[in-house]
Amino acid sequence: MRKKLIGLSIATALGIMSLTACKSQPAENAGTNGAADTTAQAEGTKEEGTSKEASGDRVKLEIWDWWGDGQYKHVIEQLCQNFNESQDTYEVVHVNYPWGDVWTKALAATAAGNPPDVIIQDIRTVTHRAEAKQATDLTDLIAKEGDGFTDQFYPQLMDAMMYDGHAYGLPYVTDTRILYYDKDAFAEAGLDPEAPPETWAQLVEYARKLDVKKDNGSYERLGFFPGTLEWNAWAFTADGKDYTDADGNVYVNTPEKVKMFENIYNDFYQYYGKKELDSFSAEFGNGMTNPFVAGKVAMWVNTPTEFTKVRDYAPDKNYGVALLPALEEGGEHYSWGGGFSVEIPYGAKDTEGSWEFVKFITSKESQIYWASEVYDTVANIEASQDPSLMDIPVFKMALEAMPTTVVTQDRLTAPGASDIVLPYLDEIILGNKTPQEALDEAQASVEQLVQDSK
Repeated sequence: MRKKLIGLSIATALGIMSLTACKSQPAENAGTNGAADTTAQAEGTKEEGTSKEASGDRVKLEIWDWWGDGQYKHVIEQLCQNFNESQDTYEVVHVNYPWGDVWTKALAATAAGNPPDVIIQDIRTVTHRAEAKQATDLTDLIAKEGDGFTDQFYPQLMDAMMYDGHAYGLPYVTDTRILYYDKDAFAEAGLDPEAPPETWAQLVEYARKLDVKKDNGSYERLGFFPGTLEWNAWAFTADGKDYTDADGNVYVNTPEKVKMFENIYNDFYQYYGKKELDSFSAEFGNGMTNPFVAGKVAMWVNTPTEFTKVRDYAPDKNYGVALLPALEEGGEHYSWGGGFSVEIPYGAKDTEGSWEFVKFITSKESQIYWASEVYDTVANIEASQDPSLMDIPVFKMALEAMPTTVVTQDRLTAPGASDIVLPYLDEIILGNKTPQEALDEAQASVEQLVQDSK
């Protein structure tokens, strides 16, 4: 019972966290993530959307999300229109709420017996909604589609849909992290612009050559800044392991994770000085002041959609993209990602109709359209590999990174584990604890969480 209550509360809490995204935030020109929308704008969309009646004898279905502005809104509404024109039984209406609010409102509506028909949800917490009976079991519907239906999605994403051997959603979009580097800065520093760093040791070597100091000793340009990737994410890229697995095993203080944080602290925070890095990063902004766009950072890690900032604000910038450096020579180029699922809330009035729309927007054609318009990495494998997307270098690199991308989940065996570990990682960066000390303590805390969650 304790485990169930924890799962329900964490699922609600995680729904409004920025980490929930684990996914690329929409590009500035491509739309917003909903956080930038005002409540008035989103509620206005809700009122307008729900006032629409299904035409003729069609059954009206609502899809809930937070895409209330810009290109994201345009694309999801175009997909709704495409679906509506493809058949004459259902009419899907798009409804949006502000980022985070959509999930709390959906939870309340589901509890009241009046859920939305389809909802875009956090991929990390599918199992929480499954256990709490907030999502519909799709296993039988999937079985009717024939063998191999779920093979169209990246396996680690489909795995996140599973609870107790049953599927409670389909993956929609995902992401990964890649290394961006300034080719002109490479050439200026005597580095080969076509040979980005392959290992952490090379990353540090290149960063030292790419650093540019001012006369007063402060930095005009950093060769590399590790702070664009969340500390938890660095841990996952070290060894390709989440903090916990479905069986309750804990992998917080692995040798690889310890080594990664030793590197981050010694090679950058201790080398530059945390005060210097904090002062430098305080100048970071968006648009023309984005540090990579402005030339303040020669290499950094970000999502594939980050390229839109270069496209929009520095179209002539000569840049390249690469896999994240391996921790050691010969090691895997692990990355970290998350994303969103498409789910049918428990108690939806027309499960068959909702399923038709879920299939439609996760189909190859719909996913190609989504990717080409908003530059997300889509969950449908064939769509993500479509030749029409391969002209964009970041799509090709994202595709290469996906097999070794760790899609983290908030496990029922250890709900909120990432939140527990994060303060310990901060202690490393602050220089208050060694990586071994901090991760050993974090390991013990998560092991206790596993015990408490049984």
